[in-house]
Amino acid sequence: MKYFSRIIAFFIFPIACFGQNQPPAFRLPTSIVPVRYSIELTVIPDKDTFTGTVDIDLNYKEESSVLWLNAEKLKVKSATLSKEGKVFPAKIIFEPKDLIGFSFDSTIPTGPAKFHAEYEGEISRKDMQGIFQVKDGDHWYIYSQFENIAARQAFPCFDEPSFKVPWQLTLHVPKDDGAFSNTPVLSEKNGTDGLKTVQFAQTKPLPSYLVALAVGPMDIIPAGHAGANNTEIRIITPKGHIPDAKYTAADTPDIVNLLEKYFGIPYPYEKLDEVAIPLAGYAMEHPGLVTYGSGIILAKPEEMTLQWKTLSTSVIAHELAHQWFGDLVTTAWWDDIWLNEGFASWMANKIVNQYRPEWKMGLNELNSYQDAMTTDALVSSRKVRQPILSDDDIANAFDDITYNKGSALLNMFESYVGPEKFQERIRQYLHKYAWSNATSAQFLESIGGGDQAIGRAFSTFLDQPGVPLVTVQIQCGTGKSKMQLSQERFLPHGTQGSSKQTWNIPICFRYPVGSESRRSCTLMTEATAAVDLAESNSCPAWVYANADAAGYYRVLYQSPVLNSLSQRENNLSTPERVSFIGDVAALTQGYLPLGDAMGLVPNFVSDPNRDVVIKTLDVVGNLDDHLVPEELKPNYRRYMSSLYKQRAQQLGWKAKQGENDDDRQLRPRLFSVMADQAEDAEFIDQGKKLTQAWLEDHQAADPDMVEVILKSAARHGDQALFQRLRSQVKKETNEFLRYHLFTAMGSFRDPAIAKGAFAIILTDEFDSRESIGILFAASSTPQTRDVAYAFVKQNWDSLVEKLPTDTGAFLPYVARHYCDTQHVADVEAFFKDRSTKYAGGPRNLSQVLEAIGICAANKETNQSSVTAFLKKF
Repeated sequence: MKYFSRIIAFFIFPIACFGQNQPPAFRLPTSIVPVRYSIELTVIPDKDTFTGTVDIDLNYKEESSVLWLNAEKLKVKSATLSKEGKVFPAKIIFEPKDLIGFSFDSTIPTGPAKFHAEYEGEISRKDMQGIFQVKDGDHWYIYSQFENIAARQAFPCFDEPSFKVPWQLTLHVPKDDGAFSNTPVLSEKNGTDGLKTVQFAQTKPLPSYLVALAVGPMDIIPAGHAGANNTEIRIITPKGHIPDAKYTAADTPDIVNLLEKYFGIPYPYEKLDEVAIPLAGYAMEHPGLVTYGSGIILAKPEEMTLQWKTLSTSVIAHELAHQWFGDLVTTAWWDDIWLNEGFASWMANKIVNQYRPEWKMGLNELNSYQDAMTTDALVSSRKVRQPILSDDDIANAFDDITYNKGSALLNMFESYVGPEKFQERIRQYLHKYAWSNATSAQFLESIGGGDQAIGRAFSTFLDQPGVPLVTVQIQCGTGKSKMQLSQERFLPHGTQGSSKQTWNIPICFRYPVGSESRRSCTLMTEATAAVDLAESNSCPAWVYANADAAGYYRVLYQSPVLNSLSQRENNLSTPERVSFIGDVAALTQGYLPLGDAMGLVPNFVSDPNRDVVIKTLDVVGNLDDHLVPEELKPNYRRYMSSLYKQRAQQLGWKAKQGENDDDRQLRPRLFSVMADQAEDAEFIDQGKKLTQAWLEDHQAADPDMVEVILKSAARHGDQALFQRLRSQVKKETNEFLRYHLFTAMGSFRDPAIAKGAFAIILTDEFDSRESIGILFAASSTPQTRDVAYAFVKQNWDSLVEKLPTDTGAFLPYVARHYCDTQHVADVEAFFKDRSTKYAGGPRNLSQVLEAIGICAANKETNQSSVTAFLKKF
């Protein structure tokens, strides 16, 4: 249909002769820029199209006879340009993708002008991009999602973040529906056609991707006021969800107040509405109209888990932090999107730590930093400031390098500079660039505070990919003891890359002095360095080279120090213990035999902090997937039981009166280990019993345990259980529970059950945006991995037709858990001409292929040491 509509347009509108006015290769020219937009849309839920008009006040910096704008999936019916009382009809130049041109018979001179166009667009029921609609209960609702480049599906515009100007929006909607946008309503008038006209106030300067709308029979939940300006806060939900918004309504004002306190700037916008979107797996920081997936901010009080609360509060803090970093000050181009997303991630952690210190969110953030290091270790990883030369590059920019590595770098340099100085310099940056755009260079200049070494050091992490590996030796002898350091790029065994990279690394370290420890820092700018342990009067028993776990680097300790640290966990803080174990796990990919690392784990499994215990699973968890020979799997299960069973039994299956949050979060993790890795009969049986009881009565199982008992029961379940889960999904309205149920449906180990489950994805029994979870769950299960991969190969065309448009870019992840060189070749052969056609697909496929190759190489390297270790059990 898209192609057909363009053929019609070809005959209706003459196409201008291009001459020197060739379409832009990628970015729009800056010789003509917007000054202000006025948008008028008619949007009706359960209709598949909308109509619109756009008026753009322009500034011609250079004369031109052609105006280029971004547009996609729009049918422009007419367009004119007005200047100095003259009206110039436009001839429309239709491009296949992303662009539309408007040619005029006369050259338009420099200065102000006004562009006007009338057009029609699509309201998607499949994609959550542009203007789309979702059904909840018996009602359809319309929403928008324009980041990163989908505003062009709603109106012709300058769809780049540097074009930041005011917008005024008017909506024509059914008279009984609510209509919401970034700003307060100026007027609302009923018409004679069953529609009403809702005019919104003009916005502050915004880039196109931050404009937003929502339409439908919404419920409005007052959430009080917050901040210096006493800003009104409301929660906007689909009809019938008022009780489910209670938690979000209570959290939001407190989070706004904490953010204002940190930034020293009042919340910048006139109102704050938080909108729940059914089925959306994301959140978006539109100023004044922040949107969230319903499952993120709506939950029945009796079904709230601690996991859900931490997720919800963290996401709310992330999106609201964007109101300053991203909205008030906006990145100039997508290569600096880390300034938006990395900062919001870092700030969310800081705010939630203040708001709910008992959750220890800093440790969650530390784990996310180490997850980013796993991606960053790939040769196919991207730079934080990766050049953006295509739509693929824009899509790939929204990854854990941007979010988590960006956050980690802010954390590292805050620790090095000092929190108070760092905060003050951030405030100065926000004041300086408020209501405009900024770049990394401008940000680094601000946080350097006149010290150019800070900006240079930060840039070494932004402008090259990879994770530093710092090797540490203690040199003792006459005089002061020294710490000998060397750096290179950390590369897992099996990676085809060069380790010869250096960074300017802020290294902070701790070492013992008498009964206490001393902390010191140095900026390592060369491949090697020697650092005096200035206050040590003897050869120290240990040195920890990543004090407070604030550094974005791996550490390789030579044997005496490594052994000393693993025996002296009480000398390390909790973040340092988590970081140490994470480094040990990573180093088993070519730097440390995995069997040796397994021998260190017993020193940490009795730690009182659950994050330390859970982190040990990075070393020993799921080894039976690829590394444990069949004859030694009983030994592996005994080993896992020896580590975790006593603690798991002490915790039991249900929360105890007055227990702390650590125990609540550790219980489900250890239950899963015992049932699904140790294959302990007692835990397997409890999982089955609790699942059957929960299916009859949701109050029969601890809400924090539901995810793991469902998955465990499925792993050890039969066709009858599968059908019960299938029936239960149809009854559930809680999106979080639906997600757990679909994951469980993909966790059965019987390939025949898996094949039947996959067929559901291609039907209309469930929304495929939810049921696709079955496929990805099965791909991570060894017994069903092959049938999941085969299903994708056999049903590629049907899957990409059924699923949201760019899902094809992510389907290679179904093969991510393979661990042999044969599959590297097979996966590449199948996907190279398929998934790479979708935005972000080429890099996704490269990373999947590299990950499979690394797994295969490390399987070969580590199997002998794992075998030797397990023979002892």
